Amino acid sequence: MAPACLGAAVAGGPGRASASPADSDFDTVRSQWRSTLVSSDTDDPVVARYVRDSAAVAADLWHSMDTAPDRTYLWADEDSSTIPAVQRNNMGRLRQLALALKTPGSALSGDAGLTADLVSAFDWFLANKYGVTAMYGGWWDWQIGIPLALNDFCILMYDDLSADRIATAMAAIARYEPDPRTIGSGRATSANLNWTSAITLVRGALSRDAATMRLAKSAWAAMFDYSTTGDGFYPDGGFIQHEHYSYNGSYGVSLLQYLVYGVVAARGTPWEFSAEAVDRLVRWVQENYRPWIYHGAFMDLTRGRALSRFYETDHRIGRLTSATLLQLAQAVPAAQAGAIRSAVKGYLMRDSFLPFFSYDPIPIEQVRIPSIVEARAVLADHSVVPAEEVVSTRVATSMARAVHRRTGFAYAIAMDRHAIYSFETANQENEQGWYTGEGAVYVYLSDQIGQWADMYWPTADKYRIPGITRDLRTLPPGVKRYTYNEWAGGAVLDDRAAVGMRLHPKGQSLRGNKSWFCMDDAVVCLGAGIRSSDGYGVETVVDNRNIGENGTAALSFDGGRRLSGVGATPTRVRANWAHLDGVGGYVFPQRTPLAVLREDRSGRWTAMDRRGVYEDDTLYTRRFATMWIDHGTDPTDARYAYVQLPAASRADAERFARRGVVEVLANTPAVQAATRRDLGLTMVNVWASGAPPVGGISVDRPASVVVSDVRGTLGVAICDPTQLLTGTVTVEVSVPARRYLGGDAEAHAECHGNSVSLTVDMTGSAGRSYVARFRR
Repeated sequence: MAPACLGAAVAGGPGRASASPADSDFDTVRSQWRSTLVSSDTDDPVVARYVRDSAAVAADLWHSMDTAPDRTYLWADEDSSTIPAVQRNNMGRLRQLALALKTPGSALSGDAGLTADLVSAFDWFLANKYGVTAMYGGWWDWQIGIPLALNDFCILMYDDLSADRIATAMAAIARYEPDPRTIGSGRATSANLNWTSAITLVRGALSRDAATMRLAKSAWAAMFDYSTTGDGFYPDGGFIQHEHYSYNGSYGVSLLQYLVYGVVAARGTPWEFSAEAVDRLVRWVQENYRPWIYHGAFMDLTRGRALSRFYETDHRIGRLTSATLLQLAQAVPAAQAGAIRSAVKGYLMRDSFLPFFSYDPIPIEQVRIPSIVEARAVLADHSVVPAEEVVSTRVATSMARAVHRRTGFAYAIAMDRHAIYSFETANQENEQGWYTGEGAVYVYLSDQIGQWADMYWPTADKYRIPGITRDLRTLPPGVKRYTYNEWAGGAVLDDRAAVGMRLHPKGQSLRGNKSWFCMDDAVVCLGAGIRSSDGYGVETVVDNRNIGENGTAALSFDGGRRLSGVGATPTRVRANWAHLDGVGGYVFPQRTPLAVLREDRSGRWTAMDRRGVYEDDTLYTRRFATMWIDHGTDPTDARYAYVQLPAASRADAERFARRGVVEVLANTPAVQAATRRDLGLTMVNVWASGAPPVGGISVDRPASVVVSDVRGTLGVAICDPTQLLTGTVTVEVSVPARRYLGGDAEAHAECHGNSVSLTVDMTGSAGRSYVARFRR
């Protein structure tokens, strides 16, 4: 395993790291970076079609570009002297045209007229918009967004630009971003540090400046260490940006992109990345990216405010991730490359919602031609076996996220705590994201992979995100939400988990405890101690499913009553179990009153994203099936219990309800617990010291516990989801065992005749689970 702290090991690789650079080394970096942008291998008919389609979009851009000598803008729809993102978009369009110009098989390939127009536009841009003005409207576009596109443009157009022109461009970048370790908001970290380091590497190569290259690699080194607080990668699968937000599927993806391009570009030069750094990158792919990708889609609960961008849906970002991984596979050892290609091949074959080889003109960051070429090769290579979807359960306490993956579905939970906020809104983005991380549940199904990307966010009722418990107050767009909660996480044993979160939002009296006990094909959802005194009604949303435009999926209850009509008035039912066609079942251990709505909802992306820069103002309509539990106004001790069965058929749901294999052992403010007899599983979340024993399990302090008793082996897992406990925590399980089989070294386990115990010092445990196993 790679060391926890890589430090200066990132700065270079064996053989060339200490060598003085030759003049050709700068050309090597430049040409290898270019290889991530364009490919000459475009004869394959599928690749050729992709090239033609992308060139057609570029041709429209060329035809709409103002080429007059006295122009005051490049494009009429991208004209502003106050919004820097407009200049980023202008440079992005120039890069897009340069890609079409330099790609063989493109209708614009080698076009002399386009070459002249691009050089002229480049000169105009640098003389009027970039490098000659002070920064306005925020730092990011000046220091990162524009330089990324400008560097690519200079590499693509290198043979058409004079040395003076390239020097002017590099001086412009250096004016705004002279040191990759510093950005407009302070010290560069994580994705921002990765971007600035990549920009500086390319700037150094184009400037033939070894000192600038060394500066890039020195800055990059700081990004490779695992984080313990704030931004960066975490060993539990988390990735945080802006200190308080889960961002694997947004900032994390762009980090992956430009880190991979840097690794590819620096190979075989004095600035190449060390083997340890590449190993760490591959580990991140397996631990911090793949758990959050399902059928090629990067789950929305890890994408922060990006879920409000019409051009960055879960499938679009997942597609970009796959494209980047294909480029990474060409720069790592064979065994690692094989595993990466296998994973991507699986995504390519399963993502039927957004086919990989169809050109999609919408995203700002496009899938590059070399990735299309490599994807065709991977699909044709019968030695590359497509990887199945990961069957696992991961609790990333660092970012208050959990995912339970089984054949046919992935069940993900987005929580908040004092250090991880419920959602991010900035720059007028994601202004209705209030509840997207406050105990929200995201269910991905293998045969309904477009549920979220199919216009869920512009059309859904943002007050009824699945899984949440909330009061019925109206929230202003963009209002931020914080919490006093310290508990978000849970114990994991053999890919089953007891997950929990407290409700304690700032500025509200709403309180409660929520648990999700992930037991293979079933998730037991419990809520207890739900109370409020603010004069609002309170409800728990069981589900709020997008069933598609004019969807026909019906809700049925107890095998009889079916709800298939559409209307704006909720239907009230009492049920022991329910089923939504094609989605799954819901079993209620006690007959439960439900409010049910099957309605058509309309909305626009611009209600969530109001930047006014690149937007889709189309009115979309989708049909939703929604169920919730009404706790009444100002409840004092409300609770709920239901078992969610993702992907279950109606017969499966009825059978599960009839068998009664799940028993709720406790659902109180002090302790929540459930057992599943057919799996030999018991899960407990103890919220308060002194809680009474339940199910033969007693814990002396707040903790999360999973116990498995199967085939003569007793397994016990315990963790501190608050990450705040110091000293020991002891769990005792009243099951006789003959001997201790082993477990984590930090766990002190004992057999006591009729019981076993596990004691762990939780100081600095960071939400980790500790496991011990015994022989019955």
